[in-house]
Amino acid sequence: MGGLNRSILAGRLVADPEVRYTSNELAVTHFRLAINRSGSDNAEFINCVAFGGLAKICGEYLKKGKLVAVEGRLQIRSYQSKTGQKRTSTEVVIDEMQMLDNKFYNASTKAQEKAAAELVEL
Repeated sequence: MGGLNRSILAGRLVADPEVRYTSNELAVTHFRLAINRSGSDNAEFINCVAFGGLAKICGEYLKKGKLVAVEGRLQIRSYQSKTGQKRTSTEVVIDEMQMLDNKFYNASTKAQEKAAAELVEL
């Protein structure tokens, strides 16, 4: 049996998502979630990344302060900073997203169905 790597998180967006495109025109969206610790005024800040149709949906519908739930896999990657120092980054590569604010629920459901249809076409 292989390893299990699943994360399910719910929190508020710290800032508007950033949508970029790879050289192959694949959409990539980065955003951070603030998740309050139980019984504390402190929060954890979790980096999230989405690809393809889901990335486009995140970029279009998610905004700073909105409550969202995500599910995906935890990824730890290494890179070199501009100053040449070795850095690591931990993020959740999401494959499911649900807007939890009431007025965005219907728009989210329709957009996710559209993204799922696009994936089936590939």
